[in-house]
Amino acid sequence: MEQQEINKMIAFFHTEEPVSCKWEDTWTEEEDSRTIIYVEYPEGKYVIKAAANGFTTPERVTGWVEMIENYREMGYYCPMLLKSRNGNYAEVLEVQGKSFVVWEEEFAKYFLPKDVKDKPKTADGKRYLYVDEKHEFVAKVGQKHFSYTWGESLYGRCGPVGWAETDEITDCVEEFKKLVKEKAPKFTGRLERVLTLFRENQEKLEQVYFNLPTSVFQADTGDNNLLLDEEGHFRGVLDYNLSGKDTVLNMTFEAIWYGGNESPCPSEDKGLMSYYCKEYTDAQFERYLEGLRKFREYYEFTEEEADAAMPLYRYIMTIGYDEIEVVKKYADDDDKMNQMFDWIEAELTRDDIDFRSVMLK
Repeated sequence: MEQQEINKMIAFFHTEEPVSCKWEDTWTEEEDSRTIIYVEYPEGKYVIKAAANGFTTPERVTGWVEMIENYREMGYYCPMLLKSRNGNYAEVLEVQGKSFVVWEEEFAKYFLPKDVKDKPKTADGKRYLYVDEKHEFVAKVGQKHFSYTWGESLYGRCGPVGWAETDEITDCVEEFKKLVKEKAPKFTGRLERVLTLFRENQEKLEQVYFNLPTSVFQADTGDNNLLLDEEGHFRGVLDYNLSGKDTVLNMTFEAIWYGGNESPCPSEDKGLMSYYCKEYTDAQFERYLEGLRKFREYYEFTEEEADAAMPLYRYIMTIGYDEIEVVKKYADDDDKMNQMFDWIEAELTRDDIDFRSVMLK
């Protein structure tokens, strides 16, 4: 982004030049460009954001306002959106053939987790306390069952998501299938086996998924979007790009997944092969169960949600970006490829976890 365009974006919201201004192009793909501008005036600091992609529209940005207000009424902090000089929450600027949606937020209070030292842990020492406090927040949002919406969350499952015809999982499965056939054709038989299992599970999930309880979620509760106070306690969220209506169960699993993802398994490749072992799978299940127990304190799961938990778990956890990377990196390593396929097949067929007893009171 050039200075001239930055000045035009600032001018949507301010008549004077800022005391200081810095910006960063945070995403620069052809179909997804994003820029953040930090401006300071004598009266305070502001954040101006711009996005040119298929999922950020003026209507979505305007819709965020009600969600933010509801969260703040619940006692959680979210940076407010500020109206432009034209009285709009979002403006549009054409830059080099792209339509950028531009909005301004108040400069966030509090801190990202990485910027807070000495964060308190849970009594058992297994995780930071703010993770449980975040689960409480998501669960309470779920229990509200907010019904307004400007669109679906970008983490939706089993169908079109926003501007895309398919969800993220379907895209990953298709890419995984293509790569195995191209780079490791000797594993085509194993590929067809896991794809059959995956589709059978997907069919079970789709029979119940679209009737599950919903609410309106911020939807992306990774550490980069969480706000903690100086003592390390959860206070709120920022970044609403992926927010929208979603099933409470899907958002529960998303929140729990972000609650810690380190593998206890030894490996020379901590980012990939360390996840394909029993110790990791057991630790993963325990994390899910602990998260569900915390959610249950603030959210009343239904029978239908308990029945859908295992199919949804299998759907979102078995074939994703990690598996794509394994094929890219280890297509010629039969041992590692077999290890990955063993793990996928085991995850798609195991039924030794009783979600119902944990989710239902």
